[in-house]
Amino acid sequence: MDRLVLRDLAVFETVARHQSFTAAAAELGISQSSLSYAVSQLEQRVGVTLLARTTRTVAPTEAGRQLLGTLVPALRDIGDELANLQEMRSIVSGAVRLTMVPVAYETILRPSLTSFREKYPNVSIEVSIDEGFSDVVAKGFDGGIRFGNLVDKDMIAVPLTRSAPVVIVGSPEYLQNHGPVPTHPDDLSAHVCIGYRFVSSTRLYRWPLSKKGKTVEFKTNGHLVFNDGEAIRSAALDGLGLAYLFEVQVREDIKSGRLVSVLSDWLPDLPGFSLYYPDRTRTSPAFRALINHLQLLRADNRTNEPS
Repeated sequence: MDRLVLRDLAVFETVARHQSFTAAAAELGISQSSLSYAVSQLEQRVGVTLLARTTRTVAPTEAGRQLLGTLVPALRDIGDELANLQEMRSIVSGAVRLTMVPVAYETILRPSLTSFREKYPNVSIEVSIDEGFSDVVAKGFDGGIRFGNLVDKDMIAVPLTRSAPVVIVGSPEYLQNHGPVPTHPDDLSAHVCIGYRFVSSTRLYRWPLSKKGKTVEFKTNGHLVFNDGEAIRSAALDGLGLAYLFEVQVREDIKSGRLVSVLSDWLPDLPGFSLYYPDRTRTSPAFRALINHLQLLRADNRTNEPS
């Protein structure tokens, strides 16, 4: 439906209720000529006269009364719903504490914070951004955002993304100075592969690689290790080695030529991110509002994905 029709319907209802263009103009804060034009446009669209006009009176015609029978309850319902939303906005309050890895903040929470804060201004949010696995219960967090496959089974998990594409990248200078560009996982042993270690783990992260049913977990050599994705990206930009990162972390670097992707045919998407928390029955209204907001944005994003 043309959105202008919705505007004209509201104008028509106001004029019919007051039975006066003058009174309707005062309520809506627009000129009588604009009201008359809006009603005329509506009548042209529906093909019938909705208001009978004389020099002294304005009254709905039979067709106008029939339309009002549907229109008035609908406008009332819309008004009630808007009032409910305004009440919800003012009622929902409290604090939400979350833990997450940096890339989850940048790609999931950060893009949603502005709209959430506009909708729930009385909710305060504290975010702890780190690469470790914080115990949300022991540390007093309401929840966190991590890879779906890394969420403990005793947690409630809400999927937020379908998958997380990854890349192996190196700077042009590094690739020029360190032998042939790798085309097979076996070639990686001849390169400096920048390692990643979870804060709470003693084991280096192994790069998951797969192609045509063959799966490999490449163990980095440990010559250069970080526990932070942004530090790994910086090291790759500095020409210190190859880095295994989320595609979104280095998308602009690849576009600009600062980094070059290798072994792209061996890189499966990693499991998507999930919002996790310990117990649905103990979820605060503020945290529930954030969960619903993130789920709604996820649904919108999936609707807008190309088919």
